[in-house]
Amino acid sequence: MTEAAPAAPFPAYALTPRLAPGIGPDGTYTQAGQIVAFLCGLWAMVAFFPMLVLAALLYTWAEDGFARDPERSRKLVIWSWLCVTVGPIVGALVTAIVVGVVWFAVSSIVG
Repeated sequence: MTEAAPAAPFPAYALTPRLAPGIGPDGTYTQAGQIVAFLCGLWAMVAFFPMLVLAALLYTWAEDGFARDPERSRKLVIWSWLCVTVGPIVGALVTAIVVGVVWFAVSSIVG
């Protein structure tokens, strides 16, 4: 009543390491990976940093104006929070779309 044990507990493909997107078998960036990494870094610098600066400016203006016009200052604070919460979320979605399109284009060319 004994059964033979399987030769390997996992299929052979499960034992091979999976590479990250844009990384070659030697652990360095592929040409497509370098292009995508550069574009993502550029996009993050351009898209997210200005939102942070805008949020800081809006909050500073709100702090200065609470004594004179509390209602306007509350609106500025709300806009400040929207800049640091909604802005990066929308930016992340746009980034994902842009990265997908660029990745597809580069992988089609390099291929």
